[in-house]
Amino acid sequence: MTATRTAEGWSLLGELPERVVSGCLYDSAGWLGMWETTGIERRVRHGYVHAEGQVLPLYALTSSPFWHGYVTQSAQTQLGSRHVFAGSTYSMYTKRGAFPQALARGAHATAMEWIDAGDADLLIAPNLTDDAAATWEDAVGPPAGRVLLDRTYSCELSGDFDDHLRGLPKKLRQDVRRRLRRADERGLRIDMVEGPEAHGLVPSALPLVVGTTDEHGWPALYDEDTLHALLRTPGALVAVARVADRIAGVFFGFRHDAEVTFLCGGVDYSGLTELSTYVALMYRCLEWGYANGFRRIEWGRDNYRFKERHGLTGTDLWALVYSPDRPPAPDGALATALADMHRVLAAYIEGRG
Repeated sequence: MTATRTAEGWSLLGELPERVVSGCLYDSAGWLGMWETTGIERRVRHGYVHAEGQVLPLYALTSSPFWHGYVTQSAQTQLGSRHVFAGSTYSMYTKRGAFPQALARGAHATAMEWIDAGDADLLIAPNLTDDAAATWEDAVGPPAGRVLLDRTYSCELSGDFDDHLRGLPKKLRQDVRRRLRRADERGLRIDMVEGPEAHGLVPSALPLVVGTTDEHGWPALYDEDTLHALLRTPGALVAVARVADRIAGVFFGFRHDAEVTFLCGGVDYSGLTELSTYVALMYRCLEWGYANGFRRIEWGRDNYRFKERHGLTGTDLWALVYSPDRPPAPDGALATALADMHRVLAAYIEGRG
């Protein structure tokens, strides 16, 4: 493990430490080590800020499909993607809750050096919870702009699956049970698949996964190589919905401690109404989570109204954007672009646009 720079309370490492204190999947050594091997984001350089046993990755990128999607949706193409990201936009949490301020100080200082060297234009800290965003601002000051990037959903598991169903509103509970019965009667089965068999599903799964990203002209967020890389993460699996030999839907998930995180997935919309594929996948995964002793499930982003209707808890994910003291863009123009981006994305997330 090579330290390229050390300052008060933090150090910049050239490689990932063997031991990492993690609060969730996305700051675990398994996830970070896997993500280092992916090429879906065009990486110029990367490093790991280290403080109190925790790490925050820095990626200088010339392209990130996920960031480009948000920029395209909000029609703020001048923001581009040639930036330093403190944690990949693909991770739903850079850090959960509060974390050592030294991580933010080290990330900010290092990013400004990389920007000064010409490797990027801005520093973006994506997918921050309210508490994590407050930690950033306490540590390094206010950003040039703050954008409500997305919202992710979760549920705590207590009791058993039947208790969970009984906790739903009566009409919703009856509808879920009816849909599960109908899916069973029409031959839909849900399996949890891992290892070589999961890798074998990737060619069939990819069209379903990328088919959910084109509503606002987003680029394809995944390719086969990236899905294979995801499946090399410790605890990775695929929840696959099949009718006979046809794949009707997939969720890519990850077990980490007592939690299951579903990152991406998709369904074959041609059979969605007939099979209730999405409902069946969600509730059979939930049933599996209860049966296997998990205490929390992270369900991921988007599909906001459906997830709220089914009683899931939303967590806002913020992006803080920091600029250097010099251009690339006048502070006023940058602040205006970020405010417009926030307005468009917040309206979409909240169902107002």
